[in-house]
Amino acid sequence: MSRSLKFSLALSAVFAASAMFSACNKQEVAQSKTQPAPIAEVAPQQSKSVVVYFSQTGATKKLAQVFKEARNADEFELQLVKPLPSTYDSTIAEVRAERESKQWPALVNAKLDVDKYDTVFLGYPIMFGTFTTPIYTFLEANDLSGKVVVPFCTYGSGGRKASANELKTLEPNANVTLAYGISNKRINAEGGVEKAKEEVATFFANLETGKTEEMLMGGFSEQRSLTAEDSAVFAAATKDYAYLGLKPLSVSSQVVAGMNYLFVCEMKAFGGPATQTNVKIFKPLPGRGEPEMIVVEK
Repeated sequence: MSRSLKFSLALSAVFAASAMFSACNKQEVAQSKTQPAPIAEVAPQQSKSVVVYFSQTGATKKLAQVFKEARNADEFELQLVKPLPSTYDSTIAEVRAERESKQWPALVNAKLDVDKYDTVFLGYPIMFGTFTTPIYTFLEANDLSGKVVVPFCTYGSGGRKASANELKTLEPNANVTLAYGISNKRINAEGGVEKAKEEVATFFANLETGKTEEMLMGGFSEQRSLTAEDSAVFAAATKDYAYLGLKPLSVSSQVVAGMNYLFVCEMKAFGGPATQTNVKIFKPLPGRGEPEMIVVEK
């Protein structure tokens, strides 16, 4: 076969292949106009934060969900091997015995793979002025050194600052931040979860800008003697907390969308010895609700 004939046959093959490719390409283009292109699957990014919490009555669980959604975090709910008693008095007696003996309750899932996370949001109800006893079990089972630990809590009257301070003592090699807290009464009220979401958003903004407890107290006036109006606000906000034996001594205020009050009080909780404490109260704008106690800073 001559060289010219070989070249002609090769060229014909190239044209044939080209024509076939062109036809296939046109067919694919036509199909693409009627069928959407397949979407490539993207593996979800693993969260670097986790919400660890114990909830007795469900209030802390509500708050844990707020934190989880706010930071797209993983969730790790601590479960007791032996549930707490069903009555308030029995629960108090059992927790008191645990605290006095320092025999912490067993957990079904005490151990967490903490190496997966940079940040641990640690949530708990307050009992006896600090975090409830299952948290001790969790802390003993896990090394939080080098982690950012963000405490959050629910309470009857207070314990936010005291519990955060104890965490700092127990976890000296972790970065324990400011703590967020909300009363059971407020988060369980109508619209309480939405209120918590707003406050948690502000809380995260304060964390990101490096606010301290002292800086957050800025904006209040100097402490002064109570007026009749101050006393009326205090009485309305604390009417359900007679067991704390609160007696207001002085007050400062801060104008917001309403008014924040910071009362310095003498407290004789459950008839115990007198101590001094701060009570924060919020009075909404007229027509938007009654004054409410935010926290007793024990």
